[in-house]
Amino acid sequence: MRAFKVWDCKIVVPAGTQLPEGFDWPPRRAAVEAVRAAGIPVLACLSGWGGQLTPDEAAVVRVEDD
Repeated sequence: MRAFKVWDCKIVVPAGTQLPEGFDWPPRRAAVEAVRAAGIPVLACLSGWGGQLTPDEAAVVRVEDD
């Protein structure tokens, strides 16, 4: 198996936010371009809305009640 490193990034938005179709593409493209601009090859970029926060991550996310 090939060795690799993985950078994990979670973008958190309010639950009721309407996200346009394909809206994961702009942040994904920005992340890939930033890594490539640093001279680092990108083997893959996997993302999509629907991720989960760990309990520790959820504890640092402050969400105001609507």
